[in-house]
Amino acid sequence: MSDPKNRPDRFGNRRRYRRLEAGQSLILISVASRIDGELQDLSQTGARVSLRAVPPRRGRDVLLRWGAQEIFGQVVWTSGNDVGVSFHKPITPEELVNTVGGEAPAMLQDGRRVI
Repeated sequence: MSDPKNRPDRFGNRRRYRRLEAGQSLILISVASRIDGELQDLSQTGARVSLRAVPPRRGRDVLLRWGAQEIFGQVVWTSGNDVGVSFHKPITPEELVNTVGGEAPAMLQDGRRVI
């Protein structure tokens, strides 16, 4: 069985960090818009977000805000109202745990679905 961390995603890319289901409300802020949405999944280096309006174009810098988190990133793909955001600076494992739950990064695989 292959390591899921190194399997290609639907775009043919190999992820360095695993994505975890998140399911939290958020706001995506760009220069031209402020859009409510939901954080679908999250890794230390990026996120998949579903928005309630048309997303910014690929290449736009954005700020994602959920809970007490504010993360700067860039839209790297769009599909309908879904977007992929690559973070300018990776979040820590602790920030990941604070968002998706769990007690320690090693425990996430036991209690969370890894995507």
